[in-house]
Amino acid sequence: MYTEQELTNIRNQQKKRWLILLIPCLILLAVIVYSLTIRLEWLTSAATVVIGVLLIFGYEMFIRPLHQYAVHMDNCLHGRTRELDCTYLGTDADLSLVDGVRFYAMSFQQLDDDGDPFERMLYWDAEKPVPALQSGDQLHIVYHDRMIAQLNRV
Repeated sequence: MYTEQELTNIRNQQKKRWLILLIPCLILLAVIVYSLTIRLEWLTSAATVVIGVLLIFGYEMFIRPLHQYAVHMDNCLHGRTRELDCTYLGTDADLSLVDGVRFYAMSFQQLDDDGDPFERMLYWDAEKPVPALQSGDQLHIVYHDRMIAQLNRV
């Protein structure tokens, strides 16, 4: 489901966004240095506040979501994964935000060691198209934590 190329693209996009965010901050830093040399306290204070707001807003809106998605992809590609065979029950129509990444909750039925069925919920990445599954389909799933890394019909 995920590829190394996708992870590389996300990381490159992160670097571009950092660069776009840091260019105005460097200009404002030059304004701060200039205002310190000519002793304009109001300009120093204003530029410092603008840098702070720009960094906090820019990071939270443009960089952090990409970072969290890159961590998710890295975990699915290189992290510890588990496998299970189960029966598909359904997908929740509402989006869930888990660790800063948007997911759809999917329900599955699995058998425990004694052969008794129990229900399990895993998360499907909202950035990927939801597979066309019917209730009762037998699936083989590879997952990391509660996030599906790979889903195949049996």
